[in-house]
Amino acid sequence: MKPQMSPLVLNDFAIINCNFKFTAPLEITDIRKIAEEYPLDIDFAIIKENDGTRVFIKAGINNGDNKLPGYSIFAEGAAIFELKSVSSLSEEDKKSLLQYSAVSIAINSLRGFISSLTANAPFGKYILPSIDVNNLFQQKFAMEKKDTKVRKKKLSGKN
Repeated sequence: MKPQMSPLVLNDFAIINCNFKFTAPLEITDIRKIAEEYPLDIDFAIIKENDGTRVFIKAGINNGDNKLPGYSIFAEGAAIFELKSVSSLSEEDKKSLLQYSAVSIAINSLRGFISSLTANAPFGKYILPSIDVNNLFQQKFAMEKKDTKVRKKKLSGKN
C-alpha cells in the first residue's frame, strides 16, 4: 500500500527538559508490575503562531512524595508543526489535526525518547502507556475552566 501523506507536518521535535533517576528496590521483584503502578502526569500546551503550531508536552512518571522503586522520570518536549494548505479540509478538520493529532504525535515522540532513555537502564526500557487523548483534552478544558473562574473571582475581589 502507498500511504497518503497527512497535511499535518511534524517539522521538529526537541527535548527541552529531562530528569531521570533510578531507585533500586529493597528486594528482587518484577519491575513490570511496579511500573504499572507508577503515578503518571501528562500536560500539554498548544501555541499557534504565524509560522506554525507548537505543542509543548511533558510527562512526569513516578514523581512526587511516594515514589515507587525503579524509575522516576520527568521529560518535556516541544514539537513544531505546520499544516499544508488543503482546500478540501473543513475548518473543523484543520482544528482537529492541529489539536488532537498534533498532541498525539507529540506524546508518541516523547514516548520514543523515554524508551530510548531507559533502554540501557537497570530494568530495561520503560514504555509510556497508551493515553486516551480525548480524556486528556477533557481534563485540560475542565482545568482551564476552573482556572478562569478562580482568576475572575480574584479580579472581582471576592474570596
